[in-house]
Amino acid sequence: MRRNDWVRVGVVGVAVLLVAVALLPPLLQGRDVVKLGLDLRGGVRLMLQAEEADDDTVARLVQIFQQRVDQYGLANVELRPVGRDRVEVRIPGAEDPREAQELIGQTAMLEFRKVLDASPNRDDLFRAEPTQEIMRDVDGNMYYLVEGQARLTGGVLDHAEMRVGGDIQQPGSYIALRFNREGAEQFVDVLDRLNVGDRLAVILDGVVYSAPEISEGIKRSAQRGWREVQDGTTITGRFSSDEARRLAVVLRTGALPTEVTVLEEQTVGPTLGADAIRRGTMAIMISFVMVILYMPFYYRWLGLVADAALILNMLILLSALRAFGATLTLPGIAGIILTIGMTVDANVIIFERIKEERRTGKAARASVVAGFAKSMSALMDANITTLITAMILFTLGTGPVEGFAITLGLGVAGSLFCALVVSRVLLELTGIGERIPVKLPSSA
Repeated sequence: MRRNDWVRVGVVGVAVLLVAVALLPPLLQGRDVVKLGLDLRGGVRLMLQAEEADDDTVARLVQIFQQRVDQYGLANVELRPVGRDRVEVRIPGAEDPREAQELIGQTAMLEFRKVLDASPNRDDLFRAEPTQEIMRDVDGNMYYLVEGQARLTGGVLDHAEMRVGGDIQQPGSYIALRFNREGAEQFVDVLDRLNVGDRLAVILDGVVYSAPEISEGIKRSAQRGWREVQDGTTITGRFSSDEARRLAVVLRTGALPTEVTVLEEQTVGPTLGADAIRRGTMAIMISFVMVILYMPFYYRWLGLVADAALILNMLILLSALRAFGATLTLPGIAGIILTIGMTVDANVIIFERIKEERRTGKAARASVVAGFAKSMSALMDANITTLITAMILFTLGTGPVEGFAITLGLGVAGSLFCALVVSRVLLELTGIGERIPVKLPSSA
């Protein structure tokens, strides 16, 4: 084989390997390959109410909620303002309303306050001033008397991320914080005002997650400047990885501009109903089977090549949807059906060019090479314009339109790859190209 042939075979092999890595685990474990949207599977619906809100506040809430679900990896979440003080949230595929509520509705008010006293019994703590507060820890086993004024807040955070602890005595995940310069300088000032042995409580939404003692080492670090303490603060609390990741997302996106109350929380079924879902599934299956049967009937051996390219493209499409965490909706199913037709359409253009070259008396391999070369411009023009359309729909559309654009764009890219690379490998290296019949034009 020539060098180009080896390259094509290698690319196809890598594509098949990636498909297997993406699809085999969920198939073997009996899980869904692709997340299904609210219209196909259902999910969780929340109705949130802002305590003090106007139109601008509700718009800010929607923006923060969108950032949270995007960073947490929840795809195709529907967010919309309802009136002047409410936001409706629909999360496809979610089953537990409480988990969604913890991500969406958490205030994320992070504070650092000096600890004045601590006891496992709340009644042992006495407030010397009205502003002082008694707060429990995250486990509910300890109570802390803290100053009423926060020494530092989460408004000066630059980043927060989940990390896995390496301490055997305290396993689990924790949250690493990184202050911006202003925050790090304020933290240095806080440490300068505290003594060795004092405790500084890390409080999130009124709950103490940790209350470490100020050590001699952290005091020396603060004396060396703000860079020494910029990224040395953590929040611990025996988190699971999901809890730590969720809290890190909430902290990164910032605190909500007002308190939010959950008015309604419910698990909703598929909005389309079982009959519509069944019809959509049947449409995919019928169109796929009809194309698979028609291509060999009309194009003989070339039709088998088109079928192989179509099957691989469907697998690539499903793998890409899974890899990107995309959610499949009914418009997405329409995009898949359209992809089925576009995949074989690309092969039809190539096959007709090959047959034209064969009629001129060229050898089989030369006809295949010339057919791919002469069909390249037509294929690129048609598919690139469709990709541009899909990108515009994805950028400007939301919800169902966005789902259609995702499957259409991925399907077009996959069909172009399968037509130009996979089909060529099959025609040139399996001997199928030699079976193209010679049909010379009849003489007058």
